[in-house]
Amino acid sequence: MEYRVKVIVDTKKESVLLGRDGRFLVSVNASREGGKANERLRELLAERFAVPLSAVTIRRGHTSATKTVFVKE
Repeated sequence: MEYRVKVIVDTKKESVLLGRDGRFLVSVNASREGGKANERLRELLAERFAVPLSAVTIRRGHTSATKTVFVKE
């Protein structure tokens, strides 16, 4: 299943929230440098959907705050 995700980086508290528009709002305590925020995003979504990390891939928006993520359930 594909999901639209908005990522907020360098936060003190991490969270995964579902917005009214159906888009996930994910706060991560990692920085953009070296893809750390993207990797942490994948980890948080894998936990949220109870799937292995390999089941979560970023399809679009690797360098953007708005991403399209695929979760193989």
